[in-house]
Amino acid sequence: MSTAVSPSARDREAFYAAAILGLRALDRRERSPRRFGPDAYTRWAAFRGGLTEADRLDLLLRDAATTWGAAFSPAEAFGLFGLAPDEPFGPDWQPLGGSTARRCLEKTEEAGGIVEVAGALGIAPLPVKVPDLSASTHLAVAGGAALVAVAQAFAERPNLSWSDQVLAIATSPANRQLAGLLALLTGSAARTRLTRPADDLRATLRSAGFAQLDVAVVSPDAEVECADFARRAAGVA
Repeated sequence: MSTAVSPSARDREAFYAAAILGLRALDRRERSPRRFGPDAYTRWAAFRGGLTEADRLDLLLRDAATTWGAAFSPAEAFGLFGLAPDEPFGPDWQPLGGSTARRCLEKTEEAGGIVEVAGALGIAPLPVKVPDLSASTHLAVAGGAALVAVAQAFAERPNLSWSDQVLAIATSPANRQLAGLLALLTGSAARTRLTRPADDLRATLRSAGFAQLDVAVVSPDAEVECADFARRAAGVA
């Protein structure tokens, strides 16, 4: 099954727009924000040498990708091949232009929420039924709208753990990046468990750290193969 996607200029702009919202969300989570604002710029000015604002932005993403994976890693979001497991960009990735990166970094708006981040990726909210959840419910989730709906439910319930209970199944870069960003937007301490559809269901679940999944939440915008895999993973197809 083909998994790599060649990023267009629009794809890259959407990736950066969502990633920057994610970086702002990280700063909001931390007691000592370090990525934006006057203090961050002062530290950068002392360090930058011949580097540009585009380099600064990619360094911030590289650092965040270590913990949060596809949320900030083009390699994981777009399925870029031939890279080391810890390399988020690769030689063919095109960064933002310096002036565009500067404008993004200098914006002062607050971090976006779940719906705003999804919107930056072109994912529209759709009606999605989320089942009753407990701390022992394990979900297979496919589709951008399904990811949003489940994440909203998790964000409202501090007894639930996104990174422990949810397996996101996605192939499109937007859905993969959204899945990654939702871990930090739901207050999770660890990255999203994220996979692509595969023929060997049991091996894929084991690799993701699940013995079984209890329920599938699938939205109409899900990739067909991802929807099918989610239903099979939950034993309903």
